[in-house]
Amino acid sequence: MSTNMDHAAVIESMCLTWRHDFGVDRVTSEQIVGAGMTDEERDFLRREMGQLFEHHIAPAVRQAVEAEREACLAIVESHGKDHAKVRLIAGDIRARNDASDNRAG
Repeated sequence: MSTNMDHAAVIESMCLTWRHDFGVDRVTSEQIVGAGMTDEERDFLRREMGQLFEHHIAPAVRQAVEAEREACLAIVESHGKDHAKVRLIAGDIRARNDASDNRAG
């Protein structure tokens, strides 16, 4: 993932949000929700939350980052700034847009 998000930390947080007893070891063999989790149950929940993250959160974050980057570039370019980094970013964004257009068309 190209953002600064810590993938594992987000998934651990999602697990704890879903099951508040995520970090607590199960002390009984009875299947009581809220009484802790086994290592196998935690691994299963991590996999499930990881899929949710990869399929829904990560694409939305990438899209938001790209939109912010394009908006910032538009502001800089509208002020007539001609800087090597601005040209590089503009070229990169245009190349991505062209690649997206070619895949869609």
